Amino acid sequence: MTRRDFLIWMLILVAVILLTVPYAWYLLKVIFAGGNILHQLEIFKWVAIGFVVFAILRRYLKGNLEFAETFSHELTHTIFAFLFNLQVVEFHANQGTGYMMAAQRNVYKGVPISLAPYCFPLFTFILLSFRWMMNFHGVWIFDIIIGCTLCFHFYCFKTQIGNHQTDINQYPLLLSYSYILTSWLLVFCLIIPAFFPNMNGHGTVEPMYNYGVFSSIYRLLESWWSNFCDILHLKL
Repeated sequence: MTRRDFLIWMLILVAVILLTVPYAWYLLKVIFAGGNILHQLEIFKWVAIGFVVFAILRRYLKGNLEFAETFSHELTHTIFAFLFNLQVVEFHANQGTGYMMAAQRNVYKGVPISLAPYCFPLFTFILLSFRWMMNFHGVWIFDIIIGCTLCFHFYCFKTQIGNHQTDINQYPLLLSYSYILTSWLLVFCLIIPAFFPNMNGHGTVEPMYNYGVFSSIYRLLESWWSNFCDILHLKL
């Protein structure tokens, strides 16, 4: 990676952080600044239960979990390669080892593809994409499964992250970890509102369980535009 590419990437990350932090702060206020915090957090209770369930079950999965961890890692690489319109040549996943080979990519495609498994809970977002179809009375089961996938991703992150990973050390470490942390900020802003899309702006949540990650993406983009306009207004 050239110094120019490094600086461009860092500027992109700084811009994303500046546009996203106000929205993340707003979400925290929505959750914790209401009259009854426990009532506000209740919409996440089934997700939390799923998180705990997987944390207990993973002790008994052992080898199967190691394969699932490798498979999800390489699958995330592959899906991001598809999203960036790269030809995937080979995909391999074994217990503890795996790789994905794609056509030659430049650094602007390579960074998101290489670092995606460390900051994108793939199975969680797949489930959130279908959550809006679920019946209100049965969505709690779906939320438990979502919680399991979140715990699975955190477990993968814990076991895979490190300077030894070629995905990470092929770029300057400052860039790799800055990208991962910025992506986690975005993931937070996409996952949290997926469970309470109707926010009235007065610090309270109006949960509707027939919404999912698509409404979260819309709200995030809307906040980016609003924050961008505010920044322009300050400069003017």
